[in-house]
Amino acid sequence: MASSTQVGHLFRQYMRAAQKFPDVNVREFLKRRGREEFRKHANETDGTKLKKIITEGEKSIAMIERTSLVYGIYAPKHPSVLMK
Repeated sequence: MASSTQVGHLFRQYMRAAQKFPDVNVREFLKRRGREEFRKHANETDGTKLKKIITEGEKSIAMIERTSLVYGIYAPKHPSVLMK
C-alpha cells in the first residue's frame, strides 16, 4: 500500500517537473492539473487503485520531463512578455 510520504514525494516531484517547463502557460496548466488530480484521488483507500494511480503519476512525470526537454530545444528564441 502506498504511504502518505510516497504520495507526498510524488506530488513534489510532479510540481518540480512542471516548474521546469519553459513555457509559462503550459507550466501553470501542468501545475493546476497536478493539484486537481491529487485532490481528486486524496481520499482513495483501495491499495490496488492507489498503485495504479501512482504508476500513472510516475509516467506523467516522465512525460513532462521529456516534453520539457524537447520544448526547450525547439522553443521560440524570443522571450515571452510574461517572462520579463
